[in-house]
Amino acid sequence: MPTPQTQTTAQQNKHIMVRWFEEVWNQGKRETIHELFAEKGVLYDGDTIFRGPDEFCRFYDAFRSEFSDFHAKPVISMAEGDLACLHWSIACRHKASNKTVQVSGTSVVRFEDGKLVEAWQNWDAASLSRQLPGYSAVSI
Repeated sequence: MPTPQTQTTAQQNKHIMVRWFEEVWNQGKRETIHELFAEKGVLYDGDTIFRGPDEFCRFYDAFRSEFSDFHAKPVISMAEGDLACLHWSIACRHKASNKTVQVSGTSVVRFEDGKLVEAWQNWDAASLSRQLPGYSAVSI
């Protein structure tokens, strides 16, 4: 009788990355931010730094006030040790123009005990600006 295989830490971390995008963006579960983003975690998003889940929630709330109907999907994921990387694509609707836009990005996250403790993220803000002339992602 075969024994059930257990997931490695790297596999678990890839799963958490996909869960983050599914629950936080697709399902709008704000509580998942507090569950998965460590209290002293840091996210470097280009030249913007979010320290802890509360700071990220302010960005999240501002972004969701301008966009809706999120559909995030993982494109490719990789993991090694305590790091996981996800290249993703998100389509969403800009509320003011009712236009659907699509952006992609890459997130690299270091995990401790199943929580984001340090992350680096870059996404195609220039593409968003081209799709929505006059819109500046920096305003968020």
